[in-house]
Amino acid sequence: MKFFLPKEPAFAQYFAELSACLSEITDIFYDFSHHFESSGQYWERAKQVEHKADTIAHEVIRLLNQCFITPFDREDIYRLVHRLDDIIDLIENAIHSVYLYNLDEKKYFFDEFASFSREATDKLNQLIAECFRAQKYTPLIGELIRSLHDLEDKGDQVYAESLQKLFTEEKDPVNIIKWKDVLFVLETIMDVYQAVSNTVEGIVVKSS
Repeated sequence: MKFFLPKEPAFAQYFAELSACLSEITDIFYDFSHHFESSGQYWERAKQVEHKADTIAHEVIRLLNQCFITPFDREDIYRLVHRLDDIIDLIENAIHSVYLYNLDEKKYFFDEFASFSREATDKLNQLIAECFRAQKYTPLIGELIRSLHDLEDKGDQVYAESLQKLFTEEKDPVNIIKWKDVLFVLETIMDVYQAVSNTVEGIVVKSS
């Protein structure tokens, strides 16, 4: 009979491992933003974390297909794991773009988004852990969701200001195209942090 019981500890463990991957790649991103050199080496490190996260995500999907009972709705778990994986993919993509475009003169907004991402990762990891621990809406969950929404708002503001500044101050049209693409990825990262928090909010509201 135990075979058919919820594998809740396994799901929680897999999401803890995904959170660890998110912390690892965020630290790589933050470190790279402050040194802004050897982009190929940083990209290789980020790619390794991204591959590890993909493996964990596949294990979650496998478990979803095997489990008779799950701690939350299957669709919600599926959405949560994919959106977490999306953040990791996007951070890897941001570093890869710098390498691919051979960008060696950093724009100020790169540091800003690296800092936003570091703070958002800390909040999001707490949020996911609390979601699996409490399995209902708690004051901490509400506080963390509001914090992530605030960070996304800050990202939107920096994106708008940076885009305007890029077109005003950058004289090289090729550099404008390259940095505009990087800037879009950075802003999208913050959007997905908020999307994950919205998914968690939906999960705990259903469970409360």
